[in-house]
Amino acid sequence: MNTSELREALHRDAELAGLPPTDLVHRVAGLRRRSRRRRASVLAGVVAIAVGVAGVAVLDGAREQDRGDDTVADGSGAAQAVVDPEAAAQQYRELLGTTGSAASRAIGPASLVEFLPTITYAVRNGNTTTLSDSVVVGHVTDVRPGRAFYVPEDDDTASTEVPFDDPRAQWRTVHAEVAVTEVLAGQVPPDPLVVGLALNPRTPVEVVADGLPALGDLVLFLDADAGVFDDDPGIWSIAFDGEVLAEVGDDGRLSLPAAESYVAERWLAGTPTLDSLREAARQPARTVPFETLED
Repeated sequence: MNTSELREALHRDAELAGLPPTDLVHRVAGLRRRSRRRRASVLAGVVAIAVGVAGVAVLDGAREQDRGDDTVADGSGAAQAVVDPEAAAQQYRELLGTTGSAASRAIGPASLVEFLPTITYAVRNGNTTTLSDSVVVGHVTDVRPGRAFYVPEDDDTASTEVPFDDPRAQWRTVHAEVAVTEVLAGQVPPDPLVVGLALNPRTPVEVVADGLPALGDLVLFLDADAGVFDDDPGIWSIAFDGEVLAEVGDDGRLSLPAAESYVAERWLAGTPTLDSLREAARQPARTVPFETLED
């Protein structure tokens, strides 16, 4: 697929959603990632149209963060905004909840288990694929601005990097540093682990910078080769364009704020807790036919 085709698809999706075009980065990422990771040829042209966070995900429609008037002074006398962690976390959850997924995918997993890298899917031509490279438990310690891009109207041969706050930007990226406390399955990620997120230019960076660390312990299903971040090869992404980001509650129960409610209910039915997901990850690796996707 060339850039002209990507542009056409981008504008078509934007018109359907009534939003600015922001998903080009995911389309490019999907094509590149599949070409590198022995993705089945039947999957090579299948890319998510629009999703929430998280490996690579587009965060859209955020409201301006209301920080109130409470401030504290540092040693130099400069004022700093006081962040309420629970309020920040809730605002981020609400942001994820507005995105949903309009994705069209060849594989539609029925459970979180099917995302584990211990499960390999085989197609008729002999190619194989997994839905993640690594599954880890950890928490976000820092979120910082990444880069910004746009595709000029008079030159659709390539995207152009612009300053992060440039009003022409069609998408931006942010980089989240994750402290990994446990590897449930797959590759051991680098230390520190940096995960890239694609950001709608209308979304204030503070919504992500304050909200993502405030979520606390997370289970992240990761792709090691983010594709979008070719100039930053050490950056990983959240699988399925960010939908498989799971919060871990105080009681160990999992929730999926980036997935639509009916999808989250189905995915969590068999593994509703971190302990149950751990047990599933301990099971022997296996290969299943692509056509069945059965546990």
